[in-house]
Amino acid sequence: MKRIIALAFATLVLLTVGCASKLSNFSKKGVLQPEESMGIVVIAYESDTSIHSLIFSGSGKYKLEHTLYDNDHNFVVTSMPAGTYDITRVKIYNKYNFISLGSNQDENWKINIEPNKINYIGHFSINRIGRGYRVQTKNSSTLALDFLKNNFNELLKRYPLVYAKDGPEDEFFEYVENLKGEKNDT
Repeated sequence: MKRIIALAFATLVLLTVGCASKLSNFSKKGVLQPEESMGIVVIAYESDTSIHSLIFSGSGKYKLEHTLYDNDHNFVVTSMPAGTYDITRVKIYNKYNFISLGSNQDENWKINIEPNKINYIGHFSINRIGRGYRVQTKNSSTLALDFLKNNFNELLKRYPLVYAKDGPEDEFFEYVENLKGEKNDT
């Protein structure tokens, strides 16, 4: 009997540890005040497949459901603890399939979320190809900046905007900040 109880307890612990914490999306209605050790995350979706959620694994495991900001935009805005994460899985609505991303050697799924900054991850896309899927991210910084100016301008005034995807540096946001500084000097 003790073995059964110990086995049941161990199974419960493994299930609890394996579960991902759900991230809450920001909306127009709420006041956006993330905690000190959190980073604001901005991601957009471009897909011909219905996405349910993304799973981020790092110092913790987090699930970001595909609940868009509004019907006019394909962006999701949330906050998550600062740290380095891998986007490890995508859950799609088609038969509730999961697509594991860790095995795709062509794509780097690492992101670096910085605290007290707006971290743009990129435009995430899934396209059906035959019986499989092509999953990728692309950097559309100008679209992200335009979306944030029109919908979260108060955040842009309080927090710097950075490109969070690991890989080649993107200096676009830094360039825009320098232009603002030059404009204020004249």
